[in-house]
Amino acid sequence: MATFFTISWFIAALMVILAMALQALTGFGSALILVPLLVLIYDTHTAIELTMIIAFYSLALLSLRVRKEILIPMVSRLFLGSIAGIFCGAYAFIFFEATWLKIIIAFTTLVFSLLLYLNLVPNRSTGFLAETMVGMASGFLGTSVGMPGPPVVLFLNYKGLPKEHFRATVSAYFSLVYLVSIIVLVSKQVLNLQIIIIAVSLLPFALLGNLMGFLIFPRISQDFFQRGIPILVAFLAVYSLVTTFF
Repeated sequence: MATFFTISWFIAALMVILAMALQALTGFGSALILVPLLVLIYDTHTAIELTMIIAFYSLALLSLRVRKEILIPMVSRLFLGSIAGIFCGAYAFIFFEATWLKIIIAFTTLVFSLLLYLNLVPNRSTGFLAETMVGMASGFLGTSVGMPGPPVVLFLNYKGLPKEHFRATVSAYFSLVYLVSIIVLVSKQVLNLQIIIIAVSLLPFALLGNLMGFLIFPRISQDFFQRGIPILVAFLAVYSLVTTFF
């Protein structure tokens, strides 16, 4: 049975507030923070599943609030590419050791963050094919380790989207990825009722974090937002590595 109002549960609630505030602020980042933190309390697979459910709830709410800013064609192309990645990721989630996947993700994220910060991303990384491939990588990471963010975030930040469109577009896309990922895991009988109950008990804290991030968002400038994204992603990647090894 799921237990509530324990020290571990309260710590998880605080983690959710922090992660969802960041997600509401930028449209991403919850999984990069929440998965490594929840692994300290729950086993890896449980932490990933909890993150998927909570992040989907928070992202769906955010997407509804900023729906007028969503770049629907871009979301459609990214999501089209993610479908194949989601099913491959589900296989990895069930049969692979998630710790090694997280290590690979963290190193990859660090490299791409550095390239982006130094403006070394090749100009040809645009267009339908690029968006489809980015979506595929994101879908795989989303289902396998609950972290669909790095490929899409770095790609869209490189395109120089205004912060309003950036946040709205990534939140809508991640909502779709998490929804399909959850459905796939339920169909594979991997996601059980106890995990769903724990996730539901933490949803009010996700809402609180969401509101906090939404209030802070107008105070952030476009330049700070765009320059800060690769730094933030790199920091979270380092944090993920540290928590994985230690």
